[in-house]
Amino acid sequence: MWEDLEIGYLDKDLLPLLIVLNIEQGIHTMSSCSGRIVASDSRSPWSRESDSTIIFKKHTPVKPEEILELYKIPVYRKIWLNVTGPIIHLSTMDLATAIKILRIARLSGYKHSGIISLSSDKGVVLELTTGVYMATPLRTRSKDIVKPEEAPGLVELVNNILYEGKKRLAKLYVELKKALPWRPDEEIVEYIEKHGIRVHEKSPIEVFEELSSNLRDNYN
Repeated sequence: MWEDLEIGYLDKDLLPLLIVLNIEQGIHTMSSCSGRIVASDSRSPWSRESDSTIIFKKHTPVKPEEILELYKIPVYRKIWLNVTGPIIHLSTMDLATAIKILRIARLSGYKHSGIISLSSDKGVVLELTTGVYMATPLRTRSKDIVKPEEAPGLVELVNNILYEGKKRLAKLYVELKKALPWRPDEEIVEYIEKHGIRVHEKSPIEVFEELSSNLRDNYN
């Protein structure tokens, strides 16, 4: 995680939660997402690889003009606009810790969370997910399913769903921060102090709103 943090690969509003988790001895976060809006040209919203082309993805609100750009490009399959809430993957070294994390996650609105694998090298791997999701077909090769003049209403809807996911991310952060660390990882604590890392002192929703505000300022 720390290499990705230094080079800026991680979702910025996900950082507070990831740091809180990694401070606990025996917890390691894996590939995760803070929630995003994705436009794709695909046969279905869940299509992958050769059957799908990502047109754009954002972890912050979209604007009507960004959606209108989707009406200017050729359609090869169908153009979809998808919104997903946060998905957190992590591993714990023992089942007791995994159960504690799952209990906190479910109380925080992550009702679809569970153990996805057990192994001697990775330990207990968890997926924490909220069920916040929407998929909208915009266009086919022959017609517009959502008319361009309807784009502002769609933008409001997808941004509201994105924000709902970010609120769930913030809720999980608050509840985990109350509980963790049970057993601090001294190496991680030392790394954070040495590098002056303070982002975990902010809630994910604060970071998200700062990012969204900066985007609005850049557009104006």
